[in-house]
Amino acid sequence: MTEEKKRPKSYDWYTISGEAIKGWGFAVIVLVLVAAGYLGYRFVEGMVLEREVATLIQEAQDLLQTVKEAGGVDSYREEYDQAIEHLEKAKAARARGELKEAYRNGERSRTLLTSILSALRLRGPEGEAMFVAVEGEVEFRRGERGPWQKARSRVSLNAGDYVKTSAGGSAEVMTVDGTLYTVRPDTVILVGRARPAPGVTRQQAINLEFGWVNLGTGQSGSRVSTPGAEARLREETSALISYSEEEDVGRFATYEGSMVVASADGTSREVGALEQVVQSQGTLSKAETLPMSPVLMAPDDDFEIFLDAAAELVLTWAPVAGAESYALQVAPSRFFVRNVIDVHDRKETTAKVGLQGQGTFVWRVAAVDANGVQSPWSELRRFRVTNAVGAQTSGPGPAAGK
Repeated sequence: MTEEKKRPKSYDWYTISGEAIKGWGFAVIVLVLVAAGYLGYRFVEGMVLEREVATLIQEAQDLLQTVKEAGGVDSYREEYDQAIEHLEKAKAARARGELKEAYRNGERSRTLLTSILSALRLRGPEGEAMFVAVEGEVEFRRGERGPWQKARSRVSLNAGDYVKTSAGGSAEVMTVDGTLYTVRPDTVILVGRARPAPGVTRQQAINLEFGWVNLGTGQSGSRVSTPGAEARLREETSALISYSEEEDVGRFATYEGSMVVASADGTSREVGALEQVVQSQGTLSKAETLPMSPVLMAPDDDFEIFLDAAAELVLTWAPVAGAESYALQVAPSRFFVRNVIDVHDRKETTAKVGLQGQGTFVWRVAAVDANGVQSPWSELRRFRVTNAVGAQTSGPGPAAGK
């Protein structure tokens, strides 16, 4: 995020520059407004998007066949059915000429099928977990004494392996029980050994050494331990778990579903949807209610805006009951590790974004109550900033892990 040199400091104005796209380098923006060139650009853009949609649908269809042949899909029946539904929607939208809608659904189908395939393969001897996507500086280590290695998608992890993210790094890790972890910046986790659990073949254990993770369980639950407590998450649960090594404080927040948290002193707490408990020096607090997530109002997802037509974009969301302020993040990728806007004290439910460069961005909002308790983040929405002529046609949204 950069502030315009001649603009006085204001809490309702933010600026997005082209520096955010490639290493924050200096971007030279040349604006040309030529009607014929504009029409030509739109024609070329449509052709490029049509090819991307066709490729995306074909990739999803190929993955669907691979998943069928892999066997064991009944363990992920809900995700499998959703993937088929999104694939059919993508085909129908393409037939209607609604290419952005086709791209969105094709991308969702491909992501679901890739996750299912990763989980199915992890049931074999390959390992206990696997990197699904990596952003920024992420490393892993085999056991206690192995060298740190650069993490890459599709690399398997075994029991006893460590994963470490830097301040600008994040990774998605799929464990053998079907749980998808988003390992946030400045975090270290230790992969435990999967164990049999009632009603499921294997249930994975992860030790959070420090930092924070978002996770979502599938058809079975999962377990996450910190130095002061252990969380047992039930199936189809979305949660955030964090631990500060310096303060010896852990946070266990459930967004959907439920979990049971047990501390070192023997205290146990049931944490339901939109609740959290805090562990401090081995003792758990009572469950407290989280605020509701804000609903994003405008602009619509995949909104496109031209630099020569507007110098600013207004982001709007609905107010949340009991919210004292709002957190707002805008970033070039869904991992939110290189944020161009990152504020946590907005009082209004709108924000002006100054536009200075091309790129695709994602944004989200969370509510914060009077006690400083933050809600789950809202859904993600994308917007694209481009020139009318000579713009990059990279598709309607950023690719996973970029």
